[in-house]
Amino acid sequence: EELESRHEKHWFPRKITDIDLLQENITYGSDLAPDHPGVNDPEYKERRLLVADIAKTFKQGDKIPDVDYSEREKETWKVIYNRLSKLYPTHACDEYNHVLRSLERSCGFTPDVIPQLGDISDFLQETTGWQLRPVMGLLSGRDFINALAFRVFHSTQYIRHHSEPFYTPEPDIVHELVGHVPMLADPQFP
Repeated sequence: EELESRHEKHWFPRKITDIDLLQENITYGSDLAPDHPGVNDPEYKERRLLVADIAKTFKQGDKIPDVDYSEREKETWKVIYNRLSKLYPTHACDEYNHVLRSLERSCGFTPDVIPQLGDISDFLQETTGWQLRPVMGLLSGRDFINALAFRVFHSTQYIRHHSEPFYTPEPDIVHELVGHVPMLADPQFP
């Protein structure tokens, strides 16, 4: 019955477990946009699908599975993390910088390790009541906003292509953890 009503025009989740139903409207797959740096890299596309598949069976309340990131993925994270770390003191707000130090101390935000969503989600739940949820790809704007009403932030776990570490045409783990998580972790922000 719930699945049938999900296809009604004005359906929205009424309880947090309804968020599980949002997974059916994901833009997902190895068909990357023509401008995606990994579009012609079959190894990247296969790896990306493998990482995205973690979210496929995730249900609200499950422990978020860890991703065993490859050395190449960790190197991509490191290049980005080191470059951005030099910019934060002059380009990020005080709140961001304060929370980032907490994330570094508590969640493994370092240049050498890509933090795990589960660790970050646990930290967020303790500090602000937010939680992360793995997602296979892009949700519709409506579904993304519906989840925010439950203080659930959908996050990808795959990382952008190594050939262009400072560009991706879609959200990835860097975008999620560096762009969104610090403000979700600020008790004054959410």
